[in-house]
Amino acid sequence: MKRRPLQFRLTVWFALSVLIVGLLFAAITFLHLRHELHVEQWQRVHPEYPDYVLHGTYSKDEINDIAGHILHISVLVSIPFALVALFIGRSLSRRSFRPLASINSQLQLIEASSLDQRIQTPDADVELEAITRSINALLDRIEESYRDVAEFSARVAHELRTPLTLMRLQLEESSVSIDPALAETLQDGLHRLEGYVDQCLLIARAERGQLDINRESVHLATLISDSLEPFSLLAMDEGRELYWHCESDRNIMVVPWMIRQILNNLLSNALRHGTGDVSVTLADSEMNIILTISNPFGEKGAPGTGIGLRIVDALVKAHGGIYHAASMEDGVYRAEVRLVV
Repeated sequence: MKRRPLQFRLTVWFALSVLIVGLLFAAITFLHLRHELHVEQWQRVHPEYPDYVLHGTYSKDEINDIAGHILHISVLVSIPFALVALFIGRSLSRRSFRPLASINSQLQLIEASSLDQRIQTPDADVELEAITRSINALLDRIEESYRDVAEFSARVAHELRTPLTLMRLQLEESSVSIDPALAETLQDGLHRLEGYVDQCLLIARAERGQLDINRESVHLATLISDSLEPFSLLAMDEGRELYWHCESDRNIMVVPWMIRQILNNLLSNALRHGTGDVSVTLADSEMNIILTISNPFGEKGAPGTGIGLRIVDALVKAHGGIYHAASMEDGVYRAEVRLVV
C-alpha cells in the first residue's frame, strides 16, 4: 500500500495533536469536576463575602448535567481549534517543504549538457543546507568523471582513426594477393569500425557543445527527399518499400547537415532493426513541421549499440528548436521529429 506524502502526514499529526490535547484537557476537567461535586461534600463561606455560600449538596443528576455541559462546551471549542491547527500545520509544512521542492525541480533540469549547474537553496534551514552541499559535491564529482570519460573517449576515437585508415589503405593495396571474399569482409569490418569512431567523435563534440551551428533557410521537403534515395535502394535490396509522403512546402531555418544526420540515423535504425515497409511523412502542424518515420518493429539480428539514437538526441539538443520522441504501438515503431518554424 502506498504511503501518504510526508507533508500530509505532518499536517494531520499536528492537527490531531492539538485535538487530542484539547479533548484530554476537557476529559480531565470533566472527571475532576465530577469528583469535587460528588465526593467532596463540603460547605464553605467566602471569607470576604459571608452572605455568599458555596454548598456541596448537589444531586447526581445535577452533577452530571453541570459536568456534561462543561465537557460539551470544551469539545465544541476544541474542534474549531483543531481546524485552525490543521490550516496552520498545512501552511507550515508546505513552507518547510518548499526548499525540497526547489531542490527536486533544479535536479530535474540538470542534463549531460548542463552538469556545471549547481543547486541553490538560499532560504533553506541548516539541515537542508548540509544536504545541498552534499548534492553539489556529488555533482562536482559527476561532472569531473563525465568530462574525463568524454575526453578519454574522444582521445581514443582520434587515436583509432589513423591506424584504421592505414589498415584500410594497406588492405586495398594487398587486395590482389588476398582472397576476394576475405578482402571484402575485412573492408566491410574496417569501414564499420571507422563509422563507429566517427559517430563517437560526433557524440563527444555534440555533448561538449563543440559543433558549428550555422543555420540556413532551406526547403525541408527537398532536403529530405534528396536524402531518401540511397535508403530507398537499401530497402528495395531487402524486398521492402520506402514510402515518402510530403504535406509541407515550407522553408525553415536549420543546420542542413544536422537534419541529414538525424534523418540518416533514424532511417538506418528503421532498416536495420525494423521489418516491413518504412513510411516517411512530412506534415505541417500550426507553428511546427513534423517529420515522422514509422515501420513494423521486429527482433531483426543482434541488438544494436544505441549509438544511432544517442547521436540523434545529442544533435537535437545541440541544434535547438527540435524535439525528438519515439513510441511503440501495435507493433509499429514511430519516431517523430518536431521542428519549430
